[in-house]
Amino acid sequence: MSVDFFPTPQWCVDRLLERVGWALSRRTLWLEPAVGDGAIIRAVDEWRAAHGVRAVEWTTMDIRPETSADVVGDFTGLGRPLLDAVRPLEMRLRTPAPRPWDVAITNPPFSQALAFVEEALCRARMTIMLLRLGFLSSADRAPFLRAHPPDVYVLPDRPSFTSEGTDPKTDYGWFIWRGQSEGRVEVLRTTPLEERRASSGGAS
Repeated sequence: MSVDFFPTPQWCVDRLLERVGWALSRRTLWLEPAVGDGAIIRAVDEWRAAHGVRAVEWTTMDIRPETSADVVGDFTGLGRPLLDAVRPLEMRLRTPAPRPWDVAITNPPFSQALAFVEEALCRARMTIMLLRLGFLSSADRAPFLRAHPPDVYVLPDRPSFTSEGTDPKTDYGWFIWRGQSEGRVEVLRTTPLEERRASSGGAS
């Protein structure tokens, strides 16, 4: 079981919210299923406060007990002990069931990214994941992506997930699944180096 911890720099969240924040402004019930020490929550809350938008009601989860999560446990295993363990995702999505959250947003462990996405789709009306762009290029994920194409908002600057903010080598973007997602790709604005350095080592 992966328990990777890769803190999310605030500037990554800021670039996303510059583009879609107002579209999310009426959505108030949010889930962060890999909360870490809460950087995504802080960035979202700061953006909404700065723009006079109603605060989010958060539910948080993390597999690591040392976090301040509301629920300690494996998000990808929520439905697994029951019939959901063997039911295809399409059947789970068609089954009438409440989706208590408006938005599920996180930076998931990449080794479990697809499982996080699938679980979030069954729990929230909109799913937002910070993922490597390589998520698009796997044969194993291809059937899912053809059936559920996300909108992808590319970060043109590579995030560093270390406190030093040095030598990032991987391209990332925000992947959004919502009712009207059509597999659109958009490049977000660039972030000055000073801003990237200032917010490196935040947390997710």
